Order: sequence, then structure tokens, then C-alpha cells
Amino acid sequence: MARKPASKKPKTKKRSGGGGFGLSLALAAAALLIGGGLGLYYGDALTGRQAVVTESLAIAAPSPTAPSTSASAGITLPQTAAPLQPAPAPEALQPAVPQPTEPQIASLPPQEIIPEPSASNPPWRRNAVPVPDSAGSPRIAIVIDDMGIDRKRSQRALALKVPVTFAYLPYAPGVADQVRKAHAAGHEILVHLPMEPSSDSIDPGPNAMLSGLAPEVLAERLAWNLSQFDGFVGVNNHMGSRFTSNAAVMQPVLEELRRRGLLFLDSRTAPNTVGYRMARDLGMPALQRDVFLDNTDSHDEVAKRLAETEQHASKYGQAIAIGHPRDATLDMLELWIEDVQARGFVLVPLTALLKPVAPPATAGLPIR
Repeated sequence: MARKPASKKPKTKKRSGGGGFGLSLALAAAALLIGGGLGLYYGDALTGRQAVVTESLAIAAPSPTAPSTSASAGITLPQTAAPLQPAPAPEALQPAVPQPTEPQIASLPPQEIIPEPSASNPPWRRNAVPVPDSAGSPRIAIVIDDMGIDRKRSQRALALKVPVTFAYLPYAPGVADQVRKAHAAGHEILVHLPMEPSSDSIDPGPNAMLSGLAPEVLAERLAWNLSQFDGFVGVNNHMGSRFTSNAAVMQPVLEELRRRGLLFLDSRTAPNTVGYRMARDLGMPALQRDVFLDNTDSHDEVAKRLAETEQHASKYGQAIAIGHPRDATLDMLELWIEDVQARGFVLVPLTALLKPVAPPATAGLPIR
């Protein structure tokens, strides 16, 4: 039987006995050191050090499933497991800041409040037409009321070749455009404020000032009438024989006109009107009518009243005559204008006749 060949064993290098023993001792010592260190770490003395490490880890990488109980200002940590909470109201986040409030005069709506004009340049002066040189001659101001309703005759009146003061009704159609054309033609403008007449059967027009209305309603109506066009120097009354005779309702109206820097022309539709006297007492610029030109709508009547106007101006140095856009009135004015100037009279805008007034003894009250 054949013999199996003997397997050859790999030759190994013999190590010296001293080197193996030294390596064993080194490994044993390392094991003891590692074990002791781990024991110290996980023993009773680890609490403080582990807390520091744990807190550092929590700050660096918060758990996505555990809601944070506190957060730095301006930082919101994600919270997926906790139920949603309503956001705090803005007032809870910071103290409320008080908002400034504008003083409101009277019962006018806030959007209608008009700032007080500069004392050195009120509207009655800013919107005035330059005054021709009178050189001591008697002066006459012609005022045409009821402008704007009769468009044809109102337009004809604009062609008068001297400074005339036109009082436009606030409710006239297209009144703002009409006023712009009148001002561009060199004429002064008034708001012809509708007021309550003595007869209940006469309609003064929409948004009229009526003595039976509540103060806040009167204030709103006044604001509306004064907001329909710009460029006016003041106000005169349309009708108003009952209203202008009532001091209780006239005073708050005049107070508001004074606050806005406007003049008041009392048309004197009633013998017991308080308008002019009260306006002067309040220290505001005020004038009053001297002559009505066309109570009777005829050429003869207008001619007589124009002659009366001249007499008044000769006696007192000035006169204010009020007429209307009617054919007879306009016919006579067109003829009279050239003749009256040849006789030494000067035709001026209304503001030229204003005289300085003393300040009021006591300040008036705002509309209430």
C-alpha cells in the first residue's frame, strides 16, 4: 500500500519567550485602565458631568418629538408632537402704544375737518382779487347772487368788464367748473349758503341751514356746502330771513367760518338779522349789503337802485349792491359800468371794502 505523503507544515519563526510575556502584561494593563475609566464614568459620580453633556446636546440638537419649554426671543422651535396652541394677540406681546388723536371741532366728520389757515394768509385774503387804485374815490362793490343755476345768464355775467363778486349756490350743477372760470376771469367768489327763510312755503334748496335741526346736522350741512368748490373768500346767505335772525344758530355757523379764515357778507334779508353784528363781535371780517338792485325785475327799478348805490357811496365812501343774473339787471349793469367810472366811482371786489376789526373780547365756542 502506498503511503500518503506527509503534509508539510509551514515553517514559523520562533519568538523569544521574553517578548511574548511583555506583550501580555501591556495588554492586561490597558484592559484594567479602560475598565476603570468606564466604571468611573458610569458610576455614582457621573451625574454632574453627564448633565452638562446632556444639556449641551439638547441645545445643539433639540429632539424633534419633544416640545421645548422655553425659547430665545425671536426663535420658534419646531413642535410636531405637541398640540397646536393659538398665537398670542399682538397686544400681549408688547405694550400698547397710544395713538395720537386729532382735535375735532364741532360735530363735523373727521374727513371734513379743515386745518386752521395761517393767520397771515387766510382764504379771504389768499383768494382775493387785487384791488384797483381808488385814490380816495368812492368805491362800489357789486355782488351777483344765485349764480350757477341759470347757466346761460351766469355765463353772461362773467363778461362784465370790472371786478364783480359772484355768489355761487353750492348745489348748482357743475358748480366747481363754473367757479374756476369765474375766478380765471378776474372775479371774486362767495359761497351762497342756503338758509331758512321766514316762509315755510319757500324752499331754500338742498342742505339748507334750518333752525330746527340738531347742531351736529347743521355742522354736517355747513361742511358739505363749503366743500363743493374752492377759491372763495367767504360766505353770504341765500334767503335766510329766519335763520339769520336767530343768534343761537348763527353763532356756531359764524364760529366755523371764522375758524376757516372766511369773511361773512350779511345779505340783510331780514331787518332783525344778527349776522353782521355777531361776526364783528367775533373778530372776523364781515360786511353787510347796502342796496338790493332787483327786488323788482325791471330796467327802471334797477336803474333807480343803481342811482341809490351811487348816493350811498358818495355819502359813506363805499357801497355794496346785490343783484341777480337776470336780463334786466345785466342789461343795466353793462350800460352803467362805463358811466359810473366816468363820474369818479371805482368798482372794486368785495374784499377791498373790508376794514380792520378788533379781536373778540372772548373767544367763541366751537360748534357743538
